[in-house]
Amino acid sequence: RSKEMLLIDSDNALGSPSGDVDDGFALAALLTSGLPVAGLASVAGNTDEARAFANNRTLGDLAGYRGRHLRGVGGVGAEAAGEPAERIDEAADLWAGPGEPVRWIALGPLTNLAAVLAQGLAPRIAEVVLVGGNLTSRGRWPPFWPMEFNLTQDRAAARAVFASALPLTIVPLDVARRLRAGPRELRQLTGPLGEHLRRGARRWLWRSRLFKARGSIALFDLLAAAYVVSPEHVHVEATTARLGARMLVEHGRGGRPVRVIRDFDREAIWNRFRASVNGQP
Repeated sequence: RSKEMLLIDSDNALGSPSGDVDDGFALAALLTSGLPVAGLASVAGNTDEARAFANNRTLGDLAGYRGRHLRGVGGVGAEAAGEPAERIDEAADLWAGPGEPVRWIALGPLTNLAAVLAQGLAPRIAEVVLVGGNLTSRGRWPPFWPMEFNLTQDRAAARAVFASALPLTIVPLDVARRLRAGPRELRQLTGPLGEHLRRGARRWLWRSRLFKARGSIALFDLLAAAYVVSPEHVHVEATTARLGARMLVEHGRGGRPVRVIRDFDREAIWNRFRASVNGQP
């Protein structure tokens, strides 16, 4: 996979007054990994698209990212820091010609990916890594809260992606929720980037204590980043899946081939993440 570029698509709410902050941890892992990044895009979900774009810029600067920032399809005509920004589905040079293959890391709703698909710009996408669905359960209190946030936020987009022929790797929420961090782990993160992550995670940690009586937060999207950065620490299996009427991912059903993350080495993933954020080799 050394020739593949990453296209990171995120509804990053780390820096917003509300919304899950796990995207920020995933972005920190990906942007400090040394892997080539074709672009960092924003999408509405945990926060609105404009805030996600601003949050991506802030975190990108702290992570030493000097690459391309792209607006989501909800960011038409918007500018940031006085600079006009491209929309992800209008960045012609990103999709034109043979070029290098792209791995699309979908950390939020699939709005941007569906827009690229609709314009026939998908041939260069070698893999889509999607965070969503549940492997061993139907979520919490279905159908009222199936825990399919990234899929239910834009149902048409989710259906379009599952109906496509794109190679799809799924990071199920009930697996990813086991990757957690509490105050002890957060204190291990140092430097400006580590401080940004700790500060941004405080409100989410407080929420977890108040509403869930837990002293740690789930870093769902960090598992998707770990699969990309250190696949040797992640167990993946090939299966099939279909998207049900209520956007529930039904694994082992239908004829759509997918790859699913079933387990991971939590300690190895956290140690590598900590070293990467702290600037250690």
